[in-house]
Amino acid sequence: MKRILKHACSRRSLQATSALAGLMFALSAGSALADPIALVLDKSEGVDVSAFTELMPGDVVDLGATGHVDLLDYSACQEVRIQAGVLKVSSEGYTAEGSEQKVLRAGNCLQADSGTDSEKADKGLTVTLRGLTLENKKAASLMLRFDNKLRDQYDTVFVSFGGGEPKRFDMLDNILTDMPNREPEDEAVEVELFLQGKAPDYGVVMRTITIDPVQVGRKTAVVIVK
Repeated sequence: MKRILKHACSRRSLQATSALAGLMFALSAGSALADPIALVLDKSEGVDVSAFTELMPGDVVDLGATGHVDLLDYSACQEVRIQAGVLKVSSEGYTAEGSEQKVLRAGNCLQADSGTDSEKADKGLTVTLRGLTLENKKAASLMLRFDNKLRDQYDTVFVSFGGGEPKRFDMLDNILTDMPNREPEDEAVEVELFLQGKAPDYGVVMRTITIDPVQVGRKTAVVIVK
């Protein structure tokens, strides 16, 4: 009788363990498939998060009493500063407990439905990045991030500065590339993006951006392409 009870308990234990493992796998898979909510642009010393890290549902950032992070909020397309408290991220967005929040500037997002006729391959949008003019904060590099819808349609992007030779990048990752050398360094930069579609059509869509390195307000100009 004891053996039967022991065997039954073992079976229940294994079933419970399997169910728990399945639940944990489902949760981890759900997190892996979740979309990022924001991008960390800058942070104060002592805050345990890296610049240019994407915040995902489930992330928690403790800012302490005086720390801050500057975020690019993807949904609102705004750069915001969260000062002090605790930053919590969910699939609906983020909440800041015991924090002060301030909008720094409009974000820089290229919308897929902007520009010329959406049926034409040469549709484009020209924008000038806006920001604060800060000493020693001239943009020297460009970061591009593509949303999941574009990644489903395109797998390659060619980036050209000032009509120069395009550089090829994979769209699966955030792209970080240096600005070209120019005199003076605060000269505006024209950037052309050529998005190459996946097989079998390999169609190409062009987007155009104008970057003012002085007005970006940070050393890396971040552009979200939607």
